[in-house]
Amino acid sequence: MELRTLRYHAIAVAILIFIFFIISTLASNLVVPTRYTIDKTAPMYLDYAYYIDETKTKTFDTIINQPELLTHQPFSDVPWSFSQQNYWLFLDLENKSLNKQNVVAHFDNPMVDHLTVYRLDKNNKLIETYKLGDKEEALSLFEYSVPHIRFLVERKSSQRLVMKIDTVGISKTPVNLYRDKEFIDLVRSQTGIWGIFVGVLLMAALYNLVLYFGIKDRVYLIYIGYIISALTLLGAVLGFGFYLWPVQWQLYIHEKVIFFNYAISFFTLAFCTMFLRYHKDNCWRYKMSVKLLLFMSVMAIASLFIPEYIAAPLFFCVMALLYVVCIILIYNKLRSGFRWAKFYVLSWIPLIFGAVIQPMELTGFLAYSFTSRHAFLMAILCEVILMAMALADRVRYQRERALYHATHTQQTKLLNSSKLKQAFMALQSQNRSTTLCLIKIRHFNSLNTIITSSQGYTLIKHVAKELELELSHEREFTNLETDLNTSPRLADLSSGVFACISTKTQNQEMLEALLTKIISSLPKQYEIKGLNLQLSYSIGISSAGKSNDFEYWLKRGYLALKKAKGSVNQVGSSSNGNNLMMDVALAAKLQQAIKTNQLALYYQPQINLLSNHVSGAEALLRWPDPTYSNLSIEELIILAEHTGIINELTLWVIEQACKDIVKLTKNGYNEHTISVNLSAKNLTINNLAEKVENILIKYQVPAQLLKFELTESAFVDSQDALIKLVDELTALGIKVVLDDFGTGYASLSYLVNYHFSELKIDKSFVFDLPNNPTHQVIVQTAIDMAHNLNLSITIEGVETQEIHHLLKDMNADCAQGYLYAKALPYTDYLHFLKSQYSLKMLDSSL
Repeated sequence: MELRTLRYHAIAVAILIFIFFIISTLASNLVVPTRYTIDKTAPMYLDYAYYIDETKTKTFDTIINQPELLTHQPFSDVPWSFSQQNYWLFLDLENKSLNKQNVVAHFDNPMVDHLTVYRLDKNNKLIETYKLGDKEEALSLFEYSVPHIRFLVERKSSQRLVMKIDTVGISKTPVNLYRDKEFIDLVRSQTGIWGIFVGVLLMAALYNLVLYFGIKDRVYLIYIGYIISALTLLGAVLGFGFYLWPVQWQLYIHEKVIFFNYAISFFTLAFCTMFLRYHKDNCWRYKMSVKLLLFMSVMAIASLFIPEYIAAPLFFCVMALLYVVCIILIYNKLRSGFRWAKFYVLSWIPLIFGAVIQPMELTGFLAYSFTSRHAFLMAILCEVILMAMALADRVRYQRERALYHATHTQQTKLLNSSKLKQAFMALQSQNRSTTLCLIKIRHFNSLNTIITSSQGYTLIKHVAKELELELSHEREFTNLETDLNTSPRLADLSSGVFACISTKTQNQEMLEALLTKIISSLPKQYEIKGLNLQLSYSIGISSAGKSNDFEYWLKRGYLALKKAKGSVNQVGSSSNGNNLMMDVALAAKLQQAIKTNQLALYYQPQINLLSNHVSGAEALLRWPDPTYSNLSIEELIILAEHTGIINELTLWVIEQACKDIVKLTKNGYNEHTISVNLSAKNLTINNLAEKVENILIKYQVPAQLLKFELTESAFVDSQDALIKLVDELTALGIKVVLDDFGTGYASLSYLVNYHFSELKIDKSFVFDLPNNPTHQVIVQTAIDMAHNLNLSITIEGVETQEIHHLLKDMNADCAQGYLYAKALPYTDYLHFLKSQYSLKMLDSSL
C-alpha cells in the first residue's frame, strides 16, 4: 500500500477514535435514571399492590372498600396484556425522614388513554385527583410526552397513590417515583437521546433526498419512508412525537399506532428487496416479497378499523413472517457473492435485538428499565447509520461496476477501447512515443458464421491469454491498467481484433519483426466440438507522432490492418508523417473544397493497343492544396464515406469529368472517353441515373464518352439496386465497366447478371506477366472470354514495354499504366494528347 494511502488511513482511524471518545463522554453524562428512584435515594419506603378489573365495572369507592381484592405484589409482576380491562395500582409511601420530600411520580406510557391518579392520606381520605392520558384535554406538551405528577410528602408521614389505567392499546405503564433532582436527570437523559435520534434521522432523510435527486434511484425514497415511519412510530411509543407534529396529529397516531408499525415493516421489506436488486431478477423470491408487501398493505389498512388490542397480536405474527422472508432474501444474495451488502446485513443485528426487546418488555417477559425502554430507539439509530453506510457501499460498488463495464468488454472481460484511449491520452500528456499495434484473428467474422457467439468469445479469451503472456515478456508494451496486479497490456476491440501500445522509439522494421515473432507463438489451431480450426493473424501498425487524436490514431490502425490482408508477411502499417487528423474539421474542409472547386481531376491515359493512340482516360481525384498534398486519396475517400459526403464528392467528380469532356471535344478529341469510379456508398444517391442524365444535358456531353467503373464492393451491398442502376446507365448510352476483374469471388456471375460494356483486368495479374505462365493463361482467357461476349477489355498496371508487346500479342484492346503516363492534371494531360511522342516509340525493338 502506498505511503499516502497509509497516511490517510491513519487520519481516518484517529477521527474514529475521537468520535468514540465524544460518544463515551456523552453516554457517561446521560445517566440511567431508573436506578435512582426515590426509595434508593431517600428514607422512603414503598409498598405495592394491584387489582385487575376484567369487567371494567369497579369504581374507586368499591376498590377502596374491598382491600381483600388486592394482590400484594410488585408492579413488575402485574400480568399486563392487550385484553380490555382496567388496572388498579396501589402504591403506599412512608417518609421516615425528618425532612419533607418533594416527589415526582412518572408514568412511562405516553400512549395510555386514561390515567387517573388518586392521592390519599394514611386514612384513605382523598387529598387530590390527577387526570392524565392522551384522551385528556388541556394538558401541556410536557405532560403528554412525559406523564407525571408532583406532590409533597411531609416528614414522618404516609400517603397512598391509587392509579386507574383504562386504555384500549398498550396497557403496561411503569410507575417510578423520583426526587425532583433525579427526575430532572431523567428528563435530561430522555430528551438528549430523543434529540440525537431525531437529529440523526432527519439529517439522514435530507441527505438521502439529495442523493435521490442526484442519482434517481428509488431505493433512497424507500429509505426515507423507513426513516419517517421510524420517527412516527417511536415518537408515539416514547412520547417525543408531540414535539414533531401538531397535538391532534399525534393523538391520531396514538389511536392508529399499529398502522405505523405496518408502515415501518413495509418499508423494511421494500428496502431489502430494492437494495438487494431483486426487482432486477424477477425471480420467485421477488414475487414472494411483492405478495407479502401487498398482504402487509391490506393488514395495515385493516388495522385502521380493528381495535388495537386485536390488531397488535396480528401484527406480531406478520412481523415474524417478515423476518423469515428477509432472511431468505439476504441469505440468497450472500450465497451468490453479494459481499458488498455487508453493512446492510450488519444493520439487521441491532434491529432484530431491538425489535425483540420491545414486545418482550411490553408484555412483561423482560424487566422494565430505562435501557430496555429505549432499546428499540437505539437499535433503529444504529440500523439507520449502518443502512446509510450500506447505501454508500452500494453506490461505491455500482460506480466500480459501471467503471468496469465502461472499460471492459462484457463478454470477454478484457479491457476495451475506452481503457486503450485512457492509456493513449496519458502517454500523450507525457510526450511519450505511442505506436498502436493491432493484431487480428484472420477471417474471424467468417468463423462466427459457423460457431456460436459464446464459442467465439471463448476463442478470443484463449488467444488473448496467450497474447498477453507474450506481451508480458516485452517491456516496450505499456500497461493499460496500472491499478490491477495483472497489469494487462492488451485491449479487446471486438471482432477478433486486439490492441496494444508500443512506447519504444524504434524503426518500423524492428517493430514489425517483433510483432511477427509474437504472433508466431500464438495458437495456430483451436478445437471446437471436434472441429480443428486453423488460425492465422494479421498485424496493423499506426504511429501517433505528434497528433493527440485517438480516433484518427485508431482509424489508421484499422486501415493498416486492411492493408495487411494483401501483404505477404501479413503486416500492414499506416505512417503518420503528414500529421493530419482525419476528423470532422478535415471533413468540413473537404466539403468546402468541393463547393469552391478546390479539388482537381487528374487523368491517366488508356491506350488502344492496336493503334498505340489514347482512346480515353481514367479520372483520379486529387487535392492540389499543398497542406494536404501528402494525404492519400484512399484515406480521403474513407473520410468522405465515414462522414457522409461521399455522394456529394462523387457528383462533383462526375460534373467535373463532363466539363473536361467538353474541353477535350473542343480541342478535337471527339471520341475520347473518361472513366469515373463508383463505390458501394454511391448507390445511396437518390435517382443517380437521373442526376447523371441532367449533368449530360447541362453540358451537352455525348453519353458514350462517359464511363463508370464499378468495383466488387459495390456489388455486395445491394444486388437489385445495382442491376437497376446499370440498366438505367446503359439505357442512357453510358458504358459501364467491371473494374478489377478477377480479384473478387463472383466476377463471372456478374457477367451474366449485368449489362457491362467492358472488363478491366486488375494489375495484380500484370506485374509479373512475362515470367508467370499462370497469369498469362488467366489474362489470355479473360481477353478471349470478353471478346466472345462482345466486350472490350482494358489491362491495368502496364509498366514495361515487354508487357505492352505481350498484351498486344494476346489481342488485348486497351492498356494503362506508368509505361504510358502517370496521372496528369488536365493541362498537362492535354499536352500529352497533342504530343503522344512516347507512344510512337512503343513498337520499337525492346
